[in-house]
Amino acid sequence: MKHVQIAHQMPGRVRFKIPMAQDNPELLEQIRHGFADMPGLKQIRVKPDAGSIVLIYDPNQAAAFEAQLMQHWAGVMPSMPRRPPKRLDLPGNEFAQTTRQIEAEAELLAGHSHSARVIVDFFKDADREIKILTNNLVDLKIVLALALAVAAFAGIGATAATPMWVTLALFALDHFTEMQAPSAAVAPKRAATFAAV
Repeated sequence: MKHVQIAHQMPGRVRFKIPMAQDNPELLEQIRHGFADMPGLKQIRVKPDAGSIVLIYDPNQAAAFEAQLMQHWAGVMPSMPRRPPKRLDLPGNEFAQTTRQIEAEAELLAGHSHSARVIVDFFKDADREIKILTNNLVDLKIVLALALAVAAFAGIGATAATPMWVTLALFALDHFTEMQAPSAAVAPKRAATFAAV
């Protein structure tokens, strides 16, 4: 289990951190499926953004559960990739870096406050559900940006003034077409004049 770490353990609950499963809901679902038939297991929760899986079991059957846990991990390990995927920090990818910093700060705050933990978990669950529903094409960041844009346009409505840059662009286009129109109109007249001579 060198690619799996126990992140937190208490009677009736154990959380495993799986770095190669971070932002990989498909792999976590495979792992969840590998544990689905385990005796004594009450609930399985996966967190793709954290790359973790939480197993909730009957604390009165802890010894039997822990003995079977190793057997189930042995069955799950072959389905896991050998290496975790590398994160690409390409130039111009500052948005992704900033997002990761915000997520890390939110996790830190959530560790100190129950209310913050509830809020962070709500948004993480919403993000995970959106990713699963859209096959990882859309996430919560995109949905929130679109919602803000729609709200802004709905709030502004049709009564809003035209932005200055649109007015200037239309003015420039109009003058450009006017400047080009006389030269195009003069050329046929001259051609007609030469033809008459």
